[in-house]
Amino acid sequence: MAFTNLKIRDIAGSFSRQLRRPLLPLLSGLAVALILPAAAKAEPDGPTPSYQILMQDILINADLWSDTAEMLSAGYGFEGIIGVPGNKDDVIAAGGAWQDLPGYVDPPYRAQTASATPEQIAFAYGYQVSYADAMPIVFSWPVLPSTVTPGAFRVVLNTGEYVTPLVASINPNFEYNERNTVVIFGEFGNRLTPGTEGAIYPVRVEIVETSTPMQLVGPAGPVSAVGLVKESSNPYVENGGPTLVGAKLSVMSTAGEGAPPLFNGGLPNDGIALYGDDAQYRLRVLTTGGFSPDGVTSVMPTDFETFFRIQVMDTDGSIIWITEANQTYTTLAGEITVLGLADLGLAMEDYDLTYIEDHDNQIDIILKGDEAAMRLITFVEIPADGEYSSFYNPGGPGMEPTDGVTYTQPGPYTLQPVMIAIDDPFTVTYMIPEPSAGMLGASALALLGAMGWRRRKR
Repeated sequence: MAFTNLKIRDIAGSFSRQLRRPLLPLLSGLAVALILPAAAKAEPDGPTPSYQILMQDILINADLWSDTAEMLSAGYGFEGIIGVPGNKDDVIAAGGAWQDLPGYVDPPYRAQTASATPEQIAFAYGYQVSYADAMPIVFSWPVLPSTVTPGAFRVVLNTGEYVTPLVASINPNFEYNERNTVVIFGEFGNRLTPGTEGAIYPVRVEIVETSTPMQLVGPAGPVSAVGLVKESSNPYVENGGPTLVGAKLSVMSTAGEGAPPLFNGGLPNDGIALYGDDAQYRLRVLTTGGFSPDGVTSVMPTDFETFFRIQVMDTDGSIIWITEANQTYTTLAGEITVLGLADLGLAMEDYDLTYIEDHDNQIDIILKGDEAAMRLITFVEIPADGEYSSFYNPGGPGMEPTDGVTYTQPGPYTLQPVMIAIDDPFTVTYMIPEPSAGMLGASALALLGAMGWRRRKR
């Protein structure tokens, strides 16, 4: 019997660096020796060990975004830049963006392009691919990772053709308290817009029956995802970039703020890691795909006022807009201050163009203030106009676009209702196999009782 039930979340804290070793017995017999760089090497008859480690069934305080199991979005992310040899010429030839970043010594590869090499894809997706397209599929409940297979997804094209993706993974949605998004790579279309002769693009994604049907995990445990359907958006049309599909305000907690070995290099990136004890509340936003200011560059913790506004309806019915970080806004019920953004990358003294974040589809807006005032928050807005910047999918133009290349378009204006989850964070914890004293001994107690629980007191 696996852990399930929302009550479990109150003992499921984050995996601290000191307690990652006790997790190793949960890896279904994988040798400890696999927790090495060599784990990325593909096996002839199976997926890479690093992928197998990633796809273990461990959910800790993972967000639920609605009362029912549903597919929230299934957007065509971008075309042709996944599985490209790691050099500037090949990336540009594939239609990807590349920025040289003059003035920086040996900038990280990810800071120069959103294109990924075949080896990078094998690390997190099990197998190499070449010049593939991407589609992020967002669900209202976290997926059960071991049930995620390419065959579970049927991509229906405008031509009437059915396509099965080449690979599927929860990367980069790999943290234990996320895991509601699957990214698939395959041959899904081209960059011609609908109505153009020769245009090929997805119109719908369906979850279909397989020998091991895909499952989502809700309050009562796993349920089948078979039969879920969602129409697909197109990033090459106007306003086709990422948009919000969820927003949830809860008491700040680090429960589940961890990742499997080999995937935790950018952690901790939570609100407490960045803002300390001032981090009292977390307004987590969920999008249809990866966020970027231009398709390559990372979002930075200091970027709140570049992209977001928060709407507050005061007790007298008046509207207050929170537009700046580190400024106190006073309501009739108390005060609210935005500290900045989190769930991006590591805390740094200064953020520049070499900063790398996790590039998943969740960003945390970290707040402090009075609980009664927090309950007045009604919407989070992406103005995407005027003094506010838009968000792009990873296939965007970057800072140095190549003439004649079609890139993904910026996302639209969005006004997303905020779920107030202060009393109940609306999360789920689920693990297979169940840690037990018989299997892990003292490690089981460490896993459940001392996993770095740091829920903020109200």
